[in-house]
Amino acid sequence: MVDLLVRLGLLKLVSGISGITEESLPETLKLNLSRLRAVQAQIQKIIVISTSILVFRQILMSEQALVNPVEMENIVVRCGKEVLVLLDRSEEAGVEEIVEIMSGFSRDGEEASNTNKLQAGKAVMSRMLVKSLQAGDTVFERISHAVYLATRGVVLAGNGPQGRKLAEMALRRVGAVDLTDTVVAAAEILVAVATVSVNVHGQWYKYLTDNM
Repeated sequence: MVDLLVRLGLLKLVSGISGITEESLPETLKLNLSRLRAVQAQIQKIIVISTSILVFRQILMSEQALVNPVEMENIVVRCGKEVLVLLDRSEEAGVEEIVEIMSGFSRDGEEASNTNKLQAGKAVMSRMLVKSLQAGDTVFERISHAVYLATRGVVLAGNGPQGRKLAEMALRRVGAVDLTDTVVAAAEILVAVATVSVNVHGQWYKYLTDNM
């Protein structure tokens, strides 16, 4: 019971929009500040990539350039992988760099000989992505919730088949099932932190829960 509560508590902590600070952590978790910050950054990165994938898929559908759904899905997956590589490589990468990748994969972008048309397409992508990454936006809330459920599935059920299945189910709803491995890796760190913390501070946690 205590282990479960600590796991869920850590998940809620790293799923917050505000950055984790030493002051925001209880004394029992302060030594894990850097690891928890790393998990929070990873979860935020997953949300950004998932949002980029969703926006890019909508753009391809609006262009009606790809009739074959298999071809479109392959391009979306490749685009998502490049965005992941970009964000892994550079913490400073932002919307502009992501839009450059999306534009490069866009059929319209490949064929546009008109510079004005190409720039207009990038501007549309940028506006859609910025809007979708704002807290409170429907797309942002939907994707954030899906990533939370995916991570929770692994945190509670483990990184085996059951946990992965739960993560895949949640991510598939927002078209980001290819990020399952990334979610599992983040969840594994949370489980490790929770396990060590319970082993060290288990009696204190039990005292707190018994007196709630």
